[in-house]
Amino acid sequence: MTAQYDVAIVGLGPTGVTLAHVLGRAGLRVVVYEQSTAPYSQPRACHLDAEIARVFQWLGFEDDLHRLLTVSAGMDYVDAAGTPLFTFEAFEREPLLGWHEDYVFVQPQLEALLRSGLEWFPNVEVHLGADAPSIDDLLAQASWVVGCDGATSGTREAIGIRFRDLLYHQPWLVVDVTLHDPAVPSLPPVIQQVCDPARLATFVPSHGAYRRWEFLLHGDEHPDPWALLAPWGVTADNSTLVRAARYRFHALVADQWRGGPDGRVFLCGDAAHMMPPFMGQGMCSGIRDAVNLGWKLVEVVQGVSPRRLLDTYEAERRPHVGVVTELSIEAGRTLSRLAEDPTDLPVASTPDPRRWSRLPGLELGGPFPVGHLLPQPDRLDHRLPEGWVWVAADASFVAPDGRMVVLEPRATYGERAVLVRPDRYIAQVAPRSSITE
Repeated sequence: MTAQYDVAIVGLGPTGVTLAHVLGRAGLRVVVYEQSTAPYSQPRACHLDAEIARVFQWLGFEDDLHRLLTVSAGMDYVDAAGTPLFTFEAFEREPLLGWHEDYVFVQPQLEALLRSGLEWFPNVEVHLGADAPSIDDLLAQASWVVGCDGATSGTREAIGIRFRDLLYHQPWLVVDVTLHDPAVPSLPPVIQQVCDPARLATFVPSHGAYRRWEFLLHGDEHPDPWALLAPWGVTADNSTLVRAARYRFHALVADQWRGGPDGRVFLCGDAAHMMPPFMGQGMCSGIRDAVNLGWKLVEVVQGVSPRRLLDTYEAERRPHVGVVTELSIEAGRTLSRLAEDPTDLPVASTPDPRRWSRLPGLELGGPFPVGHLLPQPDRLDHRLPEGWVWVAADASFVAPDGRMVVLEPRATYGERAVLVRPDRYIAQVAPRSSITE
């Protein structure tokens, strides 16, 4: 293909800006169209996990993350009085991915950081305050187009793809405040899912002085947010209201994530799928989309891999998003169920030495740990080259395909060596019993 740009991105939220970084650092010619002139001012997403922190580390923001993220101390389901009923994962995993399992953050701060980093790449052209051209014009400009333009995606609509309704809908009021003194009033240190039969609620002790509540709405009511916050000791005297916004928590997935002429248009993030927020995985899933599609676009544009590699984007990401969406729906249903019967407790999770995340791996086939992320002891990623690499447990291993080998026994998880993809997922293992050199 001959075009002015390799990839055109529509939307510069967390998904779009991550994709722009992945493509930009590889040298691709990228153009981005974003309607806003600045990051969205309201704190929408507020949670990310170890995998996403690792992505931002890879993109060059490790030092900044330490001031923008706060470690999350877990999640309890509690009754109306705040008495714990059930602790979600009542154990701690070793941070094998190099970061803690969960963090909270303030989205405008993180988005501003990610956007500023695009200045590193003269090959990434960003148009702020600009509507995206038509799909035909985008396809005339760029070899590939990626819609990262959210739930109301014009890109998705333009290529005639519809959302499939997974039949989960609830109206909620999301209330964010900043406390004048982070210690006043004294609030729980952990995320709480409040199983109150009078009104289900979620409390999130966010980053810095930010605190979030989500309240289930009954019908078309419009309650005063201060009245809902009063039982928590939060008032206009000790806090500032950042927002009180109505949302419909729902689960939707696009019928397909690729379309347009010759399959040159892709969907990522909320443009491809939406889920309720109870697991805090909406933004995380979009960033996973961006990284998965990003490295594959790089290899196809650079001629390293054939175009059929792009077929694996949806094949890998759709099942994973499906599982995460079901986990999110079940977390919400558990909230409702415990409100009706506090004794109907779910079975607590137990440590599994064959997993280092609460989320499943990719369905790549092959023996464990194929499809799981490479462990990252001592910031191993800083020693790994871009692209594919073997990570070996002993120095005698010789890569059968001639690729580079990095020695790190603690990352091989019992195997003699593992072949790692550009997104740090394990694609192949060389068992210790193997005699092939």
